[in-house]
Parts: sequence; C-alpha cells; structure tokens
Amino acid sequence: MNRNKTMTLIGKGESWKATYVVTHQDKVNAKCTVFQDTLGGKLKLQYLGKEPLEHGQINYRLEDMSGRFQDGEIVVGIDHAVIKETKGALDLECLFNMMNPNKDLTIKIEWNGHREEFQLGLPRKISFGKAVRKRKE
Repeated sequence: MNRNKTMTLIGKGESWKATYVVTHQDKVNAKCTVFQDTLGGKLKLQYLGKEPLEHGQINYRLEDMSGRFQDGEIVVGIDHAVIKETKGALDLECLFNMMNPNKDLTIKIEWNGHREEFQLGLPRKISFGKAVRKRKE
C-alpha cells in the first residue's frame, strides 16, 4: 500500500518560472511488515525570456532556509530540461513540517551570461474544491 503527500512550491522571475514538487511517500509491505518512508523532490524550470534558448548551459541552485542546497546544470538541446530529480541535500522534512512558518526556497539561475534569483513558496490561495450546495426550492 502506498500513501503519498505532495507539496508544490512555485515562483516566477523575469525570465524563468520554477515549480518544485516535494513528495512524501510511505510504502507499507504487508507481507514482510516493511515500512519505507521516502522524500523526493522534482524541479521544473520553464524559460519565459524573449531571446530563444538554442544553445548553452543553464546552471541552477535551489536553496532552503537552513542553507542546504541542491544544484545542477542543463545543457540546452541535450538534456531534458523539464524535470530534474533533486534528492539529497535539501531539508525536505522541514518543508513538510506544518509548524515551520517559512517554507520558501530560493532559486538562482545562470545562463548565457545572465543571472536571475527569486523565491519559491506555497501558492497564496489553496483550494480544496467547491462544495456542492443544495438549492432551496
């Protein structure tokens, strides 16, 4: 049996938009009574700039409030630039801690001589769907 919890942090700068999805997964194996508790994060970068990105290298660094970070690079035209796994250095458990008031991440992106830095945070409005109301007749 798998149980997943997901938290999405989003942010936008002048030339980039970033989405970071943290997934907390509990795996329960009833046959062996094994419990696995794993946290993983996926970063999605979207280029919004006016000049086309046809070549070059994109370097990014995603940092949490405790100073832990995950960084990487994407080679335009070679790497799949949509989603990069970012496991390891970030304090993902801290992001899932509901008592932690500050869940913001900072992303720094460098590409073709340009730099951009902005915050990723929880969406301002969190919706749980619309309740169906009965009409009075």
